[in-house]
Amino acid sequence: MGVLHDASATLYGDLILAKIRAADNAFRQIFSTSLIRTGDWDWPRPDYVCFDEELDATYALEFKPPFQSKREYLTGLGQSMSYLQKHTYAGLILPYLADDGFPIAKFIADTLRAPEFANVAISVFAYDYDNQCIDILRPISKLRTFISAKKKADEVKTFWCWWRDISHYELYDLLNLSFIFSDEPGDIYTAHIYPSFYKMMVDQKTRQWDGTPRSKTVSTASMKAEKQNYKIPLVQLELWSRSEGRLTDLGFTLLEIGKKYGPDSKKFFDFLAYLILVNGKHLDLINLVDKFQKSKEAARSSKDFVIELDAFLSDNGCIGKRKPTAVKTGAKFSYMRDEMKLWNKLGFLYPYNNTSYFFPGEGYKFNWERITEVLINGNKT
Repeated sequence: MGVLHDASATLYGDLILAKIRAADNAFRQIFSTSLIRTGDWDWPRPDYVCFDEELDATYALEFKPPFQSKREYLTGLGQSMSYLQKHTYAGLILPYLADDGFPIAKFIADTLRAPEFANVAISVFAYDYDNQCIDILRPISKLRTFISAKKKADEVKTFWCWWRDISHYELYDLLNLSFIFSDEPGDIYTAHIYPSFYKMMVDQKTRQWDGTPRSKTVSTASMKAEKQNYKIPLVQLELWSRSEGRLTDLGFTLLEIGKKYGPDSKKFFDFLAYLILVNGKHLDLINLVDKFQKSKEAARSSKDFVIELDAFLSDNGCIGKRKPTAVKTGAKFSYMRDEMKLWNKLGFLYPYNNTSYFFPGEGYKFNWERITEVLINGNKT
């Protein structure tokens, strides 16, 4: 996916989400106003996903860019149908016209209005690229009751890539281990990659962001608890398969860059940063944070800032309601726990002083020159 495609998908996905949450009579369809944006990191991967907290149902949207052929838009219909294998509802977002002037959005909406497709749970939306407005041509009018199409609420995750303390050096190590064990059968992450990686950490053979060894004490409980911390980011960035930890084509590409230039090279570091921004949707999150802090005077402390940011994200349907147990401890007082740390490591934030990158009363100052450089170079790669 390109940067422009993802930005447009977010733009129109946000418009649809906002209209449903505002109880717009046309756009609401069968959904409640408790619809929120969430994530889906498995194949086939939709462009924009929502979760209805009242219906306990997901809504996967496929966006198709303007100026494409009719064939491309028909492909989008097939993609939308495939999402119904794992999501309760789906939607297709198209321009009114194909590249040859054919009214493609109306054609597909009319196709789905045929009696044999009456129960297909797919919406069709048409947008005007010049005016950035959107209409609904074919709403979903019936609840889908198949149990197999349900998605449990506890499976819902944030729409952006989850990240803890894994460094770019360690990510390279994980990619390399996946390549080393690629000939082994089955779940190579559980059987080979993670045990080998954990031993490397215990032996201080892995490096933190600054290049210093990471110190890890042998602990069965720690090893079990941290297993997913090192798998989730690579799956969400489409670097390896979820089920077994095997390299994808994109994973091979990043590993090849690391092999050629080194994991400490600018080429490796910047392409990883690009993947975090685009595939990991951190660019969407950065734009939301920037929008929030420009809308009001920021808090004086970073803790108060992220608590207020949580409220903003919740009010705009970007995160769901947090469980009471999630806010009992100071370590989990907000959703945004480690994202700013990651952005700082990637050079996306200007520092306030030698120990902080939060500006009291202002918020976070994004280095847009650096972000733009990463996006341009990453898109070329």
